[in-house]
Formats: sequence, structure tokens, C-alpha cells
Amino acid sequence: MKHCHGRVGARTRVARALTAVLLGLVLGAASPEDNRSDIGTVTATGGPEGTAAPAPGSAPAVAPSQPPLTATQPTSVIGPTYIQNNTVPSQNYDNIIKFSPSVQNVEPTGAGLQQNFMETIRGFRYTQFNSTFDGLVLPGTISSFAPQTGAYFLSHDIQSVSVDRGPGTASQIGYATFGGTVATTLVSPSNTFGINPYGTFGSWGLGLEGLRLDSGAIPALGGARGMLDGEHIDANGYLTGTSTLRDNFYGRIEAPLGDNTVITVVGMYDYARTHTPYGATLGQIQTLGANYALNGNSLSQAYSNYNVDNYYTDFDYIGIKSALGDGWTIDNKLYTVSYYHHGIQGLDPNGTTPNLSGVYYLNGVRTTLTNDVPGLANRSDFRAYGDSLRVAKDTRYGQLRTGVWLDYDVGSSQKINIDLSQNDVIYTSTATGTPFKTLYNTSLTTVQPYLEFAAKPLPALTVTPGLKYTYVHRGLDATIIGSAPSTAPASQGWGALLPSIDAHYAIMQDWVAYAQVAKGFLAPPLNALLVPAANAPTSLQPQTTVNYQVGTTFRNNRFSAGADMYYIQFQNYIASEKNNFGTIYTNNGGAVFKGIETEATVMLVPGVAFYANATVNDATYDGSGFPVALSPRSTMAAGPIVQRAGWYFSFLWKYVGPQYTVDGSGPFSHALDPIGGYNDADAELSYRLVLPQFNDRALNFRLNLFNVFNDHSLIGTIGTTAAGAALYATNPGRAVFFSLSADL
Repeated sequence: MKHCHGRVGARTRVARALTAVLLGLVLGAASPEDNRSDIGTVTATGGPEGTAAPAPGSAPAVAPSQPPLTATQPTSVIGPTYIQNNTVPSQNYDNIIKFSPSVQNVEPTGAGLQQNFMETIRGFRYTQFNSTFDGLVLPGTISSFAPQTGAYFLSHDIQSVSVDRGPGTASQIGYATFGGTVATTLVSPSNTFGINPYGTFGSWGLGLEGLRLDSGAIPALGGARGMLDGEHIDANGYLTGTSTLRDNFYGRIEAPLGDNTVITVVGMYDYARTHTPYGATLGQIQTLGANYALNGNSLSQAYSNYNVDNYYTDFDYIGIKSALGDGWTIDNKLYTVSYYHHGIQGLDPNGTTPNLSGVYYLNGVRTTLTNDVPGLANRSDFRAYGDSLRVAKDTRYGQLRTGVWLDYDVGSSQKINIDLSQNDVIYTSTATGTPFKTLYNTSLTTVQPYLEFAAKPLPALTVTPGLKYTYVHRGLDATIIGSAPSTAPASQGWGALLPSIDAHYAIMQDWVAYAQVAKGFLAPPLNALLVPAANAPTSLQPQTTVNYQVGTTFRNNRFSAGADMYYIQFQNYIASEKNNFGTIYTNNGGAVFKGIETEATVMLVPGVAFYANATVNDATYDGSGFPVALSPRSTMAAGPIVQRAGWYFSFLWKYVGPQYTVDGSGPFSHALDPIGGYNDADAELSYRLVLPQFNDRALNFRLNLFNVFNDHSLIGTIGTTAAGAALYATNPGRAVFFSLSADL
């Protein structure tokens, strides 16, 4: 045995040295797990991060989604058991939340492959709620405040996700907190050395290989620890003509400085190359099949090789968390995020825009074309720089919290007319015409200071009033919009005071109730300003809300349950529609979002549980009563979960109720496009084989079956044709994936 341990020790030292070198090349970040690094937390909402880890085999431990006892607003937490067993490593954070209450999420291309535009919570679109990682806002793109879900972190690097269905307290930073926050916590380095190779293969030619290295806590460096995880994905997709190639790297270092301070560094770097779908018309789906998107016809604007995108992204931060003594704590993160998108596409994929025939100018040379395929060369570059400072002070009356979020983004965008049949050469219709469809530079500055106090007038009662000020300023240098000289304003700014108050009352140790009132705010998206003069809104106002919510949570080892009601009054709801001039953005007046949400997990017998949730949701415009687009009227989910002796099995079914794909009010409204309710169901079976003869190393086997019933329902729209016809997506067909990993 001594000889065996000596070999292990030598291998460990070599691997640690290699890991240290690799981590030196990659920025890495925070969430200490060991006692040396655990100095307490100042969370995004100012309160505790969560309750203690649930007992193994309990209802909270196996629940796919559950409300925490610390909630001050409707919240569902998805933990590591679900993430490790019910997702495959190619999937993103949006898939993790799909069985939670009031959530709609389907991946049209399949299994995390490419961006998903169908994610909604309570009918709020992905542009109307926050996405955060380790408490930092992920802006993703400068135009809409919303991230591309398929361009950042993969599920293998995610520890947990909290779906906060509300604005939170004043300390919840972000662009669109009224719609909620999808708060993702990233995995931290292990205290022990480890090597974790993993792989997945299955439907649509998916092949994935990955490797995670953990240095373990290094005594010579004061207990510092680090990790590096990299994976490569190569796959086609459920939709015809699509494919994805992706490389993703995530690194993290956590270094204690003494007993009261931890420095964390995180870096994520991602590259993806895709053949990108834009949806299909109802006629094309009926004629060519539910999975039609791109084709193999080189004379078509939907030709697969004419619709190619490259994405380069990174997410990096360095943080310091310190307990200063006398009840003071500080948590500061300095960060940068980028999103670079370079690609080509057909001018009107699956639309009716004709090909190029007649006299055109290719790079200024007069040329007669016959049925050449028009397209666009797209380039959109964006980088954000920011800082999030949080300070807290414990007093005899409660906790005082203050801080500020500062964010500055710079970006540019251009779209150029190209002839796809002539190796992407630039063309114009006249000798002096511009080849640009769009050409602009832009900046975005956000300032959000806040102050709140979590008072405890009674031992079981916490009341938290707060005030946040948000200011958003856009700078714009637009040369060309819609092939015409720009008349967009050079700059514009909006600001608002956002008060909030919530109450949390512990009825019993395992039973709590809460209530919340808060104001919300969202500045107009950049796209609302980037329209030709004939479409330009005269006075587009920010969206504002008042959120009212009440709820309760009960949780013990046998039972985990929660229920809530919400009422959200919208003002200046911004909607967009296509018309003969292009896209128009309007304030559609007031709207009301209201509903009831419930979820529960019950342990039937040891190791066997049953999960269910149900919601009734309603979102309509004031006056007209028309429904808000992409707002399902209800959602439901249910299924058993079994976790025993290394085995895990689950069968989860989801129902998403009827909805409409376009808004039914506004100056250019047209007939509503209904989407019927649809079903989705996933089954998972996994086994962990522990090898005691090899120092408890383990092999992990997993089988994932998605869309068990092979449902092909319409699930929403990806966009529209140039003429304004809806381009739909369907539920991807049944898929099977097998995953194998080793903990060495």
C-alpha cells in the first residue's frame, strides 16, 4: 500500500504542477467551499445565499426545482443533483430551468445546440428578465440587454440556478429585474486533487469530449485552489442543414489571504461556429417537415453554406471578499464580458425576396447577374467593463446594505450586401450606392447605486425597505440604418428611482411566508432607435412596473412545497411588429401580468419522490384585453424521481399552455397567430460505480432521453421574413444521449 500511495503522490504532484501552469494561463474566481475561505457572503439580494445543504435522500435533495426557506419573493432553486443527472454537458443554463414553474424553454436545434429564443418566465421574454453569473449581470449583446444563452457557460460548469420570479430587493442589480433573475452559480474548485474526463454522444451526430482538472487546496499557497475545465462539441442539429462546432474553457482560482479575505479570479472563453436556422413558414413546415430550416440548394437564400456564424465570447472577473471586523463585510467584483459575432446569411432565408437578376455593381464593377443569391455579411462586436461593489454592516437592529453597480459597454455593428454566389463579393444596385444595410457605433453606460436595511422588529420577522436609483445612457454614432442615412438621436438617457419593500416571516422552523412590493424599470432597447426615419418613434418611453407578490414555503426532509400569487402592473409596454417600412417599436400602453404558482416534492418512500408544479398565468393589455405575445396561459410539470444505491432515475413531463406569437394591439396590429399548448417529457437513468479498491474513484454512466413522446408541436417564432410572415420553430424530435465520466 505504501508503494501504491507513493505512486499516487508522485502523479498528484505532477498533475498539480500541470494544472497550476494551465491555470496561470486562464483567469479563474469566487465561491469558496473550504472553511479557510468561507468568510460569509453578501448575496445579490442582500440576504443569505440559501439554507444548509439538504440531507442526502431527502425531498429537497432530489427535487428538480424547489422554493427555499430564505425566499423573499417567488423563487425556485435547481441544484446539482438535477443538473448532473438531467442535463447533458452540451446544454446551457436556460435548459436547466425548463421544468420550473411558469418557465417556457425549448431548444429548437436540440440539446443546447445554438441560441434559444423561446425562453420566457411568466410571459416575460428573455429580454425582460436578468441573467447573472456569480451575481454579475450578463448583458450578452448591447442591443437588447439580453445574453445569447448558447455563447457562454455550459451545464458542466454550473453548480446551481435560482429562478427569482420578481425584482428582488434594492440590492438586486440588473437591467430588467421586474421580470425576475435567472441567477447562476458557477462550480468552484474542489479541496482535493482530481481529474475528471467526460464525454457524450448521441442523436444528430453529437460528439462531446471534456476534461476537468482540480489542483486541490495547496498548503504551500495558503490553501489556494484552482480548476480548469475544457470541452469540445461537434454536432449537426435536429433542424435540417444546421450544425454546431464549439470549444469552451472555464477556469477558476480561489486564494485566501489570511483568515478574513478571499481573492477569486474567473475566466470563461468560448468559440462557436454554426450553420444557423432562422425558422420556417407554416407552409414550409407542412410541406417539408417539422424539422425544415436550411437546405442544400445553392440557388436558395436558405442554403446551409450561406448561413454561417462565428461567435467569440469571454466572461472574466476578479473579486475580493473580506470580513473587515465589527460586523462589516465587503464584496467587490471587477469584470469584463465580450460578444463578437461575425457571419453571413441569406438576405431573406425561407422568405420570398427574389434573387439578383439584372445589372449590379460588384466591388464597383458593372456586372449583369442571373439568379445570383443575395446575402448579408454581419459583424457585431461588443465588450462590457464594470464593477459591482457590495458593503454590509451588521447592527443590533438588522443589517445595513449598500453598494453600486457600474457598467460601461462599447459596441459596433455593420451589415453589408454581398453576392453569395460570387464568393461573398460586395454589391450595390447603383454605381454610387452604399453596400451597407447598417453601420453604427454605440455605447451604453449604466449606474445603479442602492441602499437597504434588513430590519428585525421581531425574532421571526425581517422587513427590508430599500431604494435603488438606475440611470441608463446610450451613445449612438449611426451612419447607415436600413440602407439610408441615419436620423437616429446621437444620445439618449433615462433614469428612475425604484423603491422596494419585502417582509419575511418564519411561521415555524420549516414554514415561512413572504410579501413584496417593488417598482421596476427597463430602458428601450437599442433596436428601437435603429429604425429608418419613417418608422422612428417620436417619444419611446422606458417600461415601468409595480410588482405585488405574496407567497409561502414549507420544507423538511419529507416534503418541499411553495405557492405564490403575483400581480404586475406594466406601463409603456414596448412591443415590435413588422410593417411595410420594416420593424416598428411602440409603447403599447399598460398591461397586467398576474397569476398563481405552486410546486411541491414529496418523498413517497426512502429514495423515491414525486415532483409536480402548476401555474395559471395571464398577461393582457389594458383596455383592449388582447393577450401579450409569447405568454402561455398555464404551465404544468410532474414526474417521479428515484435515487438509490448509486442509481438515479427520473421521468419529468412538462405542459406549456396556449399562447400567441404576435401582439394584438398597436398601430400596425394584425391577426393573432395562435400556438396551441404542447407537451415535452424527458427521462434519465444514471449509475455511479464507486471503486473502493482504487481509493474510491468512480465511473459515472448516464442515459438521457429527451422528448420521449416525439412531440413536434409549434413552440414559437424565431423571427419573420422580409415581408413579415412568421418563421416558426417546432419541438425537436426524440433524442437519445449517452454520457460517461470518471472521477479520478
